[in-house]
Amino acid sequence: MSDRTYPYTAWLLTRNLQLLQVELVDQGFAGSAYDRTESGRNYPVDRLFPSKARAIACAEMKLGELADELARRQISLHQRQAELQRHKDVL
Repeated sequence: MSDRTYPYTAWLLTRNLQLLQVELVDQGFAGSAYDRTESGRNYPVDRLFPSKARAIACAEMKLGELADELARRQISLHQRQAELQRHKDVL
């Protein structure tokens, strides 16, 4: 059973890391894993935050993870370019 009281306002962190303020009126489908807006839209509880500051902190953490992944991929790209250049040089 959920310990949330309805209606309440929360901050939603979208997949594009945009912040939206939403008002939730009841539990959504699948029990307490989702909350529902007045228009019937269901949002996963793990993407909802009680304050804008917490949502921003989570977005910053995700951006840091994305930056780390991009750095690893950039290293891999440079290694592949170097390997290709070695093959071109022997031609």
